[in-house]
Amino acid sequence: MKRIILLALFLGLMLIPVLVSAAENRSYLETITVTVDDDNSSALNKAKELANEQALHKYLAEVYGDRASTVNLNGDGKYIDKMEQLESSTSGVFSKELRVRFRVTINEDEVRSYLKRQGAVTGKNEDRRIFVILIPGKMDSGDAPVILDNVRAEIRKNLTAAEYTVIDSEEQVKRLESLSNDADYGKLTGELDGLGEWVVLGKVDVEVHQDGSTRQYHAMMTGKALSINSRELLWEDNVDGATRVKASESPKVALRLAAIDGGRKFAGAVLKALNTKTLTQERRGSRFEVQFASGGDYKLERKILKMFKDDIKGLKDVSQKVRGKGDMVLDLMYAGKISDLVDLLLDNFEKDAVMKSFSPEIEGNKVAFKRK
Repeated sequence: MKRIILLALFLGLMLIPVLVSAAENRSYLETITVTVDDDNSSALNKAKELANEQALHKYLAEVYGDRASTVNLNGDGKYIDKMEQLESSTSGVFSKELRVRFRVTINEDEVRSYLKRQGAVTGKNEDRRIFVILIPGKMDSGDAPVILDNVRAEIRKNLTAAEYTVIDSEEQVKRLESLSNDADYGKLTGELDGLGEWVVLGKVDVEVHQDGSTRQYHAMMTGKALSINSRELLWEDNVDGATRVKASESPKVALRLAAIDGGRKFAGAVLKALNTKTLTQERRGSRFEVQFASGGDYKLERKILKMFKDDIKGLKDVSQKVRGKGDMVLDLMYAGKISDLVDLLLDNFEKDAVMKSFSPEIEGNKVAFKRK
């Protein structure tokens, strides 16, 4: 009896890798009909190619949504993990047709690697560029790369579908990861100034809880969304991606499902915040501070204030905070990038001998004009 039990356990352990491997990647059933021009072998090869293309198209549409139209994976067999021919039949006398049914399994790791190498994911609006930086937190399972890839793919899919251009390349993330870990958001957004409009940060922790015969898997995410131009914190919250499975189910499959759920919820929260905040900014603008080394020159300060109160597109409101012996400080609301406002001002300064002697230094949402 003991021998039988040991044999069953041995066979069970031998089968686990096979089951996990099969469960990790999505499979699609494809039925293909092709004309037999020369011989059955050539027609079968053509049917296999078409089955691969159809399965990849379905996979991309399911996982990446609108992103699918910008990805070309056809013509490379490495994106297919396995192809099984389930049945086939030939019909017709003068014009023969071959009908074949396949099960096609996608190699998802290769697809994710392709997307990593590609870097920027272009949405419908190139001007709405958003950086996504994900950092692994507590992950005892050792599957951090797979979990982060699934979270990233889900965020990318949802943001791209909402017409944002997502930048989440591995190279870009490594360059900025140390800054995001140090929580120096001013320095982080400064590194990205002029390269995009927003940056999204997410730290992913994984927890597993046993509940009788089931396990609850959690991909918990702490997130922030920042405006690169104004350094304003647009959103901050915690998101819990979860899935409940039988204790006997593959942990990798369960972790992937939790990661996908977390990524979807995370993207939804970010989009809600961005859509609300950006609409408000378009109406009211962002707050900026502009400082001039005027040295208490009253006539110069009046000239500067008059320039700001002239018709400058996007400038909503101007008020003087400080006036006197020191620097002149203006508080203003501007709908646009601070660099664009500075460029407009410099164009106006060129027409005046005194004003053209000022040179700007931009730091976050503050600009200091100093004499050259």
